[in-house]
Amino acid sequence: MTTNSDDEIKRYLKQQSQELDSMLGEGLTDYLKLGFDSRFSGLMKLGYAIAIALSIVLFYCGYQFFTAPGADQVFWGVLLIVSFNAQVATKLWIFMQTNRNMLSKEMRMMEVRLRAWVEAKGLQ
Repeated sequence: MTTNSDDEIKRYLKQQSQELDSMLGEGLTDYLKLGFDSRFSGLMKLGYAIAIALSIVLFYCGYQFFTAPGADQVFWGVLLIVSFNAQVATKLWIFMQTNRNMLSKEMRMMEVRLRAWVEAKGLQ
């Protein structure tokens, strides 16, 4: 009996995985839109604004680094590296928040569906 129910659970989870893949959409933009599906969407907008501002700072520092006289190149080079690291950290935070939102949504869906499956089978 456990083998039969294990097989049913595996089929059910495979079906849910296919539904999740279809929910994610086609590309990176659909994935990143999932980050705005929580109560922290304002914070995500702030994160994107910071990432855009850091991109502008990064290009400005890069331009200044390549056009500065020899004595100022170290200053602009350090600022270029610092702005690059800040932008990488901001983008990592954005991806982590998006992934957290996606995982919490997936866990809620799995809990509801597993509870419905257990009730339908009368296993409680």
